[in-house]
Amino acid sequence: MPRRANNKRRIRLSPKLPKRKAVDIYPREVLQIGRNEPCPCGSGMKYKHCHEDAGESFLRRVAKKRVKEERARSTGTPLPWYKRLFTKV
Repeated sequence: MPRRANNKRRIRLSPKLPKRKAVDIYPREVLQIGRNEPCPCGSGMKYKHCHEDAGESFLRRVAKKRVKEERARSTGTPLPWYKRLFTKV
């Protein structure tokens, strides 16, 4: 009876496989907001009365939007006119 423990298959990868693209890795950001602080959406209301029900998903979207705006500023890409009205220079 042949032994199966020594009969392992070896998979050979083809050298013709496509190479993976380089990916920028950066830490994930989620805003830390207290309940009584103003809501980051800009409504002027407290966070607990405005978007607390939306939870962490809302905070992730806001953080992602801020990261995109910071990258646009750092790369020199101009912001649209309507965003330039409300940003501090």
